[in-house]
Amino acid sequence: MKKLAALLLLTLAACGKRGDPHPPVPVIPQATSDLVVAQRGAKVLLSWSYPSVTTAGKSLGGIRRVVLYRYVETLPATQPPRDAAKDLLPGDIDPTIAQPVALFAKIPPLGPMQFNKLREKVDSIEAAALPAASSGTRLSYEDTPELRTVEGRPVRLNYAVVTEGNFAKSDLSNIAHIVPLDVPTPVAGVSATAKAEGVIVSWDVPTKSIAGQSKPFVAGYNVYRTAAGETVEDSAAPVNGTLITKPPYTDAPPYGSYDYRVTAVASSTPRIESDPSAPAKTAFKDLLPPPAVTGLTALVETKAVQLVWDAVESPDLAGYKVYRTEGSGIDVLKPAGTVPLTPQPITTTTFRDIIIDPGISYFYEVTAVDKSGNESPRAKTQWVLVPKTP
Repeated sequence: MKKLAALLLLTLAACGKRGDPHPPVPVIPQATSDLVVAQRGAKVLLSWSYPSVTTAGKSLGGIRRVVLYRYVETLPATQPPRDAAKDLLPGDIDPTIAQPVALFAKIPPLGPMQFNKLREKVDSIEAAALPAASSGTRLSYEDTPELRTVEGRPVRLNYAVVTEGNFAKSDLSNIAHIVPLDVPTPVAGVSATAKAEGVIVSWDVPTKSIAGQSKPFVAGYNVYRTAAGETVEDSAAPVNGTLITKPPYTDAPPYGSYDYRVTAVASSTPRIESDPSAPAKTAFKDLLPPPAVTGLTALVETKAVQLVWDAVESPDLAGYKVYRTEGSGIDVLKPAGTVPLTPQPITTTTFRDIIIDPGISYFYEVTAVDKSGNESPRAKTQWVLVPKTP
């Protein structure tokens, strides 16, 4: 009986109690926090990181769609646009900033609660369309809203996105704001000229805006460089580190063939600029010649002239070229004609000329040539004469 009781106690002790069931942790996409907005021509460009993690920091699986929202904010009628040239007040509007941007800077931007009440759905990028909307690790979208009211009043565009997963959707992203401007028409007269110091890019100053206004507002210019035949991506960065105030601009790219385009910028932050200009094509190569030859000496031999010179230090040296000039005259020698003695560069620092006429005076010139075909200034000898043999 004691053994039966002990066995029963052991059996009861081995039986654990199962806890209450817990619901599965919901997979919620993390809200986008780096939405940025820009304007190029009449288009508004949105860009943000591809949704990849959940609110728990885990890898996000399926995405059903990304929804884009917008709210168009009109400048209050109590603050009409001013003519900065006529009624600019001290500290009121910076003349280096476009008037609509300066006026909206006085009005606090919308917060998330206001935006959620006022927002309108612009579009959605469905799961199947996400790869086409991706560039690297970012998604992009082009919007073509009205850039001002019917009466011509400025507006401020407010954008946000929401990621919808398979089971839940993210919170609202950060709100990106932009005051679109009447940007200039594409810059004309763009040229790109390769010189030794780099590619010199020049262009004409714009005279009209996309709405047909003369003397459009221009804060500066951006220069874009692509490989020959490629287009400028909306997210591309200009080659200039700071805004260019006026043409020309000198770029120092690696050697190669390129297309250059210029945009007229109305605002740097956020970026508001014209559509890119037509491409100006150029090929940039090494245009700097190697150093000139030094120590050139002509040694007269029997029926020959031996030339020697010091080696030129240049990392891309291809060799040397030798030229001979024949003299004419009795009292005063004058050059009568120059001929190249080495059609192709030679790699030695000596040359023996055996095709001469004894009794004729000559002088010699030697140049250094690099692998791009650039030729140094000529080093020159004095007149030399190979005497006739008796």
